[in-house]
Amino acid sequence: MPGGGVEPGESWSEAAVRECREETGWLVRVVGLFGVYSDPKTQTHVYPDGRSVQFLGVVFQAKLTDGTRQPGYESADAGFFQLDELPKPLFEPDRPVIADLSSSEPRPFIR
Repeated sequence: MPGGGVEPGESWSEAAVRECREETGWLVRVVGLFGVYSDPKTQTHVYPDGRSVQFLGVVFQAKLTDGTRQPGYESADAGFFQLDELPKPLFEPDRPVIADLSSSEPRPFIR
């Protein structure tokens, strides 16, 4: 899933659109909020250099409006996949989001 941070002078929605464009080549329009993820059990990531960070993930729903698939320097490829056919390896902090997408149960808004 495309993701990243907010640049100085940028709104959260501008950042979401920019990150998607940079990482996939697609232009999107944000249409909703899917959820907020911050559980240290699932949102902590250790980089290869040993640095550990805890993410605050705000996941938005968006509609594709334009663009051509063109993965950026942070992405090996981009595509649309069935949830049971996602490329591996998955980024660990994305696992609870994918579980919520897959669930027939009402999902928690905030985790």
